[in-house]
Amino acid sequence: AHAHAQPHDFQSCVQDIIETLTPLGLVGLHSPRAICGHSLGGRIALQYSHHLCSSNSLNTTSTSTTLLVQPPKQTWVLDSVPGRADPSVHNVLRAISSLDTPIPSKKWLVDTLTKDYKMDKGVAMWIATNLKAMGDDKKSFDWVFDLNIANELVDNFSNQNFATMIDEMTKEEKNNNDQDDDDIDLTRDNSNITSRTSTGNTTVHLVMAGKNKMWSEDIISELKGLSSFEENEKNPTSLFRMHTLEKAGHWVHVDDCDGLVNLMLKGYMHK
Repeated sequence: AHAHAQPHDFQSCVQDIIETLTPLGLVGLHSPRAICGHSLGGRIALQYSHHLCSSNSLNTTSTSTTLLVQPPKQTWVLDSVPGRADPSVHNVLRAISSLDTPIPSKKWLVDTLTKDYKMDKGVAMWIATNLKAMGDDKKSFDWVFDLNIANELVDNFSNQNFATMIDEMTKEEKNNNDQDDDDIDLTRDNSNITSRTSTGNTTVHLVMAGKNKMWSEDIISELKGLSSFEENEKNPTSLFRMHTLEKAGHWVHVDDCDGLVNLMLKGYMHK
């Protein structure tokens, strides 16, 4: 969980990422070229790219492009459904918030969640991975995240303008400088090179789980109505791509890892 003062929202998470990358020197031409997130992480990845695209359009000087984190070329959003969080998310948070800490063991947690809270064993086992050992003997456990902040972030779901952010990032407009980063010589002074403006600055790949019933016809229709998606049939390098992994549930990287890897490999072959 991020360390900033309230409010605990997606924008605060984005600031955490930027403040992590900057001291590592991952700025300017060394900025990450892609970002990928699943579920909540996908929302934050989208917020991160949108923030950088918007900031980049306002900071086009040689200093800003050299010293600041630049927008990624690609943003991968894995089964992050727009709108309110699924009710099951709130159920999970209520369940684990009701448990006293320290937690005796990971096995105890899984048994308690499945028996007392009727939780799916797979979900309970995943929750157990979010425990950290406590004390000198390392025999008791606490959560790796702040439960209060987690609840605030989930409440922030419905405030995110998911489709609007995608639309603003994926419109095909460039500034006068059309030199691509791949053509830049890192051995010479590139300070006069600026990045593309906020629109058309990142390709957004939205990967949907075919078995996730939260993807309603209304949500899909809204996303397909974006101008950048409507160009997909005519332009295979459109900046907004929607993919469906038909065999996968919400855990796309587990249910169809091969399918996901193939999608990402194909995506990386395009700008």
